[in-house]
Amino acid sequence: MFRNLLSFEATTEKKISPKQFIYLIVSVILSTATIFLPSIVASKAEQDSWISVLISTGFSIPVFCLYYSISNMFKDKIIFSFLEDILGKFLGKIIAFLYLMFFIHITTIMLRELLEIMRSAFMPKTPPIVFPFLLMVVASYAATKGFIAIVRMNEVVFPLGMALLGFVIFFSIPYIKMENFLPVLANGFLPPVKGSLPLISWMLESIIILAIFPHISDDKKVLKSGIISLLFISFALLLGVLAIGIFGSKTTADFKFTALEMTRTIRLSNYFARLDSMIMAVWIEGIFMKITVFTYIIVKGFSDMLNCRDYRYSVIPIASIMVPLSVFVSSNIDELYNFLKDTFFYETFIFEILLPIIIYIIAKIKKLGKNANAQRKK
Repeated sequence: MFRNLLSFEATTEKKISPKQFIYLIVSVILSTATIFLPSIVASKAEQDSWISVLISTGFSIPVFCLYYSISNMFKDKIIFSFLEDILGKFLGKIIAFLYLMFFIHITTIMLRELLEIMRSAFMPKTPPIVFPFLLMVVASYAATKGFIAIVRMNEVVFPLGMALLGFVIFFSIPYIKMENFLPVLANGFLPPVKGSLPLISWMLESIIILAIFPHISDDKKVLKSGIISLLFISFALLLGVLAIGIFGSKTTADFKFTALEMTRTIRLSNYFARLDSMIMAVWIEGIFMKITVFTYIIVKGFSDMLNCRDYRYSVIPIASIMVPLSVFVSSNIDELYNFLKDTFFYETFIFEILLPIIIYIIAKIKKLGKNANAQRKK
């Protein structure tokens, strides 16, 4: 069935450039960070949300360096494969399976976010399952084309998404009142720290490097490219905090879709207003790319764990699982919002911080990085 696709992939370039890697990381993290995150951070840090962005950036960059160090030890393997080298076959497969469930959970949350966006703000009478079903059909098809095709597609749509997002931010500037950011640290340093936790959960989705590192052409530039990506995301999130300057911290915290409300405030003339479709285009494009990337990682990891020759055979079964899961992952938008606000960080802490630290320490103790590099040179 996939014989022609396999021969095509075998004769084409299988590596992505550092620039494409930057585009990919920015798209994956920023695409869903603009949905609930401004409201969540404002509810915790209020007018000091900009400090939360700086804290999360300062924390996320060293953790990304940890991801890079782990990936660099096993340059030709992805996380679902090298976990067995580090933890042994039995425990390695268990942790790999848990990471697979983690990525599936993130993907179903993204599908649910799309469902809530479309149902709450644009198409309330459409059956909920329609949105994740249609998106998964297209994303599954894109995943079967291989990782390079996904990255090239992202390279095409990335400038458009950033341009639309920049348009919204630029034309929102006249409505900003800087006094809404005062007083600074009125309630101490703890609220900005609490506000940084959800941001860290999103920024550390850069953990996907553990699953795509073999696809990157110049592994020496990966660390620099990743840091550039996180700094760009930090700058974009700082601009997103401008919503507090427009609405105030309490009103921003009350909104579910803050970026949508920012877009609705823009009026370029009496005949050019209500630009909801622009932010909707950014969200749909971003969520589609993110789900496609995660779908590829999931099916590739699933195939690696089962030692399957072709990952494409697992696309349809995985997609068939994720579509209904996206409907049942939460009962309504408030439950989803509260989960992302109060609980999601604890899940991501385990998979994005705790386990990578343990994996790195064990790999260093066993000197796996040195052994792998020595064997590679021979």
